[in-house]
Amino acid sequence: MKPVKLRTKIFRFTFIILFAVFLTMFISNKYGYYEYKKREQVTLTQEQIKQFEEDVKNGKNVDLENYLEKTNKNYQTKFSQLGLNISNSLANAVESGVNKFFGYINKFVTES
Repeated sequence: MKPVKLRTKIFRFTFIILFAVFLTMFISNKYGYYEYKKREQVTLTQEQIKQFEEDVKNGKNVDLENYLEKTNKNYQTKFSQLGLNISNSLANAVESGVNKFFGYINKFVTES
């Protein structure tokens, strides 16, 4: 039996992942998941418009913020925050190193 090459394994794995993504998207499209979500958003918007119009008719104090849906969700976890902190620390270290390196080069060039 011949050993399977690494490129073949990577190709197979990538193909399987892409096929799974395709199937997920195809099935969600086939059963109308995207349209359902869009229709749900429109329904909420229409309900908010009706509530706004009713409040205007009744002479209530109307504030636009009361009718807008809060969409600022924080999806950050402790793990993702840790990754962000590590990334920022590395970026600052690299930036500091590059600035020092070019500072030394600048000294050599300007002293000549």
